[in-house]
Amino acid sequence: MAIALLALEARSREAEPQKHWLNSEKAPCRKWHGVNYGNRFIPEDWMRHPYNFFQPVRRSARRAALWDLKGPEAKQRMMSWLDATILENHFAEMKTMGVEVLRVPCGYWNWVTYAHDDGPEVSGVYATGPIRDRLKNLHRIASPREYRQYFDKIFDFAERHGIQILLDLHAVPGSQNGEIHSGVCIESNEDEHHRHLGFFQCQANLRMAVNAVREMARYGRSKRNLFGIQVISEPHLHTDEGHAYLQSYYQQAILAAREFLDSSVPIVLFEWTYEMLKWDDDAFPESTYGRVCWDTHLYHFPAPGEKWTSENNGLEQAKQAYSWDLQQLRQFARAQGRDRVFVGEFSLAGPSLKASETKDFAAWLVEQMDFACGGSMLWSYDNRITAWSLQRQWQELGLNWRSLWAESDGAFLEGPMVGFRAAAFGTWLRATEKGAVEADAPEHSWWEEWVPYTYRVQGRQKLALRSAAFGTWLSVTREGEVVQSNDRSAWEEFSVLSHSDHESRGRRISLQSFHGSWLAVRRFRPNDRLLLSAAYSIHDTEVTTTWLVT
Repeated sequence: MAIALLALEARSREAEPQKHWLNSEKAPCRKWHGVNYGNRFIPEDWMRHPYNFFQPVRRSARRAALWDLKGPEAKQRMMSWLDATILENHFAEMKTMGVEVLRVPCGYWNWVTYAHDDGPEVSGVYATGPIRDRLKNLHRIASPREYRQYFDKIFDFAERHGIQILLDLHAVPGSQNGEIHSGVCIESNEDEHHRHLGFFQCQANLRMAVNAVREMARYGRSKRNLFGIQVISEPHLHTDEGHAYLQSYYQQAILAAREFLDSSVPIVLFEWTYEMLKWDDDAFPESTYGRVCWDTHLYHFPAPGEKWTSENNGLEQAKQAYSWDLQQLRQFARAQGRDRVFVGEFSLAGPSLKASETKDFAAWLVEQMDFACGGSMLWSYDNRITAWSLQRQWQELGLNWRSLWAESDGAFLEGPMVGFRAAAFGTWLRATEKGAVEADAPEHSWWEEWVPYTYRVQGRQKLALRSAAFGTWLSVTREGEVVQSNDRSAWEEFSVLSHSDHESRGRRISLQSFHGSWLAVRRFRPNDRLLLSAAYSIHDTEVTTTWLVT
């Protein structure tokens, strides 16, 4: 049902800013920003920076992957690559660019190995074929001890430049998805779409992955700049059985890491946006598991034959492509804790925009992700392709990530989510999917939650309200209509009048808009819908301008 603003001529009634619920004792959600140090321990064929790692490696599948390295020259190729790609000047540059956390993708073979001729388990018709043998190539390249010096370098360089490290188990035994970023390229020959296959879903591979997490934690416990340990990246386990298996792995991996790490150190899990609703609220309670965080990845590209360009409104098309994922992310972060969910990978790939609009796209993505959750990390630090490279974006586009991340942190204080109930009617203020705002919701749920932001204008405290469900702002037009706005300006700004009611402790309020009118609700007759109109006085007994904040 419709809601509008009662544009009342009540400017004689001064709306003074108050404290109480606006100044919650709960600390604002901490935002972390950073980048991935991709293409180091698991080189990817498409990145080719600073040179093509796989030239002239002979590939065994459609795409080259790390498991194609074999023979006595494999170790030298890998060690030379790490020497060339892990440099202290990278960390100095990252710090200049505003990086706080560096996510370091690595494989299980960097931490554990197999004895004799053993290797990851492979099931079904593939159990005795070449896939099983190729998987063994990964742990035969070098021993965990030989990789250790490179992790030491990363932690040492990062500490000197004030950067924290998230160790990410990017590849697990048998592969969680069959993709090149897990060190392999395993594809089904049964269809033309080259469907990827992974073989992580068996107990032997799970145990080995848990051991890898345990060793990562054992190593990381002495590192003062360890941000956390991530136990998997991008698993393709989409069945109910796969979900149950993943849940079991997460439980075991967290507890293995806790053998060495304090409960305050994050253990990071992964979930896709389209699988998030499968998890219970607070799925891994801190009382049992310590601090547990969640990573997800957001990427969107035009459909085949389409382009998102500046000439065809490509920026808006790109924003629309991300809208569903962002809503899922907001809802999941509400369920697990906004400071416990982040986007571990995103990029500027997809749109083909002019430099100015690319900067706008970057700013929009960062702001949207920061509102939805606890921050984001770009893929990757360096790359031959600008849309995937923090370094090239800074150098070629003049994209100042430090400034973007600082702007997203903002000059205003974000409070915990609240709801607004019309005092006279007991119904709730809510945003709708079609961009309207209503005041007749009978119950308080996610759709009726708003995130308050406080800030000062000419020394006076102001309030802005943002829909938790949609990320839009409560806005008032000159004509008295209450709507949702995608952007925040003066029209999305309110002053707060707190009513002197001892029992409500400052939670009975009225909201005065930028135009001097008051947010109000009116019902003409008992069975009528709730309406607002600009024609009524604030003293009208059938109108309420009082809201209870919950």
